[in-house]
Amino acid sequence: MMEGHLSPYNKILKYSTLALIILNIPGFVLKYMNPVLSSVLSYLSFGLLILFFITNKRGNINKWLIIIGVTYFIFGSLSGQSYIPPLMVFLVFWIKYFIIIICGNELAKRTSTKELTLFLLIGALSIILQIFLFNNPLKDYGRYSGFYLNPNSGGFICILGYALSYSIKNKKFRFFAQWTFTLMGLLTFSRTFILLWVIINLVSIKISINNVNKLLLGVGLLFTLFAYNSFLPVKNVRLTQLTATLSGDANAAKDLNEGSRLETWGHFYDFILEKPVFGHGFESFGGGGLGGFLGVHNTYLKVLGEAGIIPFFLLIFYFIYLIKRSYKDFYKAPHLFFMSICLASLLATNHNFFTDGYLIFMALWIYTAINSEVKKLILIDKKT
Repeated sequence: MMEGHLSPYNKILKYSTLALIILNIPGFVLKYMNPVLSSVLSYLSFGLLILFFITNKRGNINKWLIIIGVTYFIFGSLSGQSYIPPLMVFLVFWIKYFIIIICGNELAKRTSTKELTLFLLIGALSIILQIFLFNNPLKDYGRYSGFYLNPNSGGFICILGYALSYSIKNKKFRFFAQWTFTLMGLLTFSRTFILLWVIINLVSIKISINNVNKLLLGVGLLFTLFAYNSFLPVKNVRLTQLTATLSGDANAAKDLNEGSRLETWGHFYDFILEKPVFGHGFESFGGGGLGGFLGVHNTYLKVLGEAGIIPFFLLIFYFIYLIKRSYKDFYKAPHLFFMSICLASLLATNHNFFTDGYLIFMALWIYTAINSEVKKLILIDKKT
């Protein structure tokens, strides 16, 4: 990413901050340990981001995400205040978002693909640790999420890591990383993970026909889980539904789709049509808003429903840019195209983009990495 040598002090600062953000440590501590310690770690992560920003040379900011954030928060606060939190809480949302966008951008520039891969691997491995160390069978329902508390969020970390693994040059380490991300992702039993995993592997055949072997790896792991499930005294519901669906059971397929994101989004379409231009206001599409405690579970619909069409189109254009630009360098850096697809797809199933630090950081990192590849190509053209 960005050239330049970091001092030992700044390296410690960098890795500490990355661990707190990418591994979602404050959120994990909140659920499994102590809320006071969680608050301390949360504010520590933002303090370290600011310190890293101050102590390093600063470059261009990500104007896209600055403008998206400004329009979303301003329109969302002016168009409706029925569900808006108290002023100080609302300001904290603002401040945290812009600290990550401005200060985290410098951290993203100085985080290499290798470093990001290692942190995502640690995050993914926390999923299997949950089974042995902090699993609650009554609440987890046989789906695991590790540090990320939600199986779909854990699945996102795994699919993003799997996409990034296409940047690894060492064949043995690449195989280990892809095997690990695949197995950990399957343990989340996230439908989004499985769909994106299949898409990535099908597209990767364009790079090499040998990549078809990865599909066989995934199928083998999935059938191993099916066999494992058959011996459990209490069956995993999602695995049982998948097994029955693959066996041609129409009722099982219906059960698997029950509670799907499409069904959830349908509760909010009428609200969007009521106020399409400026929306219903901040948090109106979150849990406890117009849809009750459901929440829209879609960042695009959340932005459209809460703040209207301007920030919505800006967000759409941002991801169109990431996908189109990364596709131009597909054969040189396929991981960037895969990561762009994964992040854009994840936001269609998750409405926490403006509050989850690791999601914002990934959006920053992908944008920075794509621009870094563009600069390299420009330098090559000038030399030739």
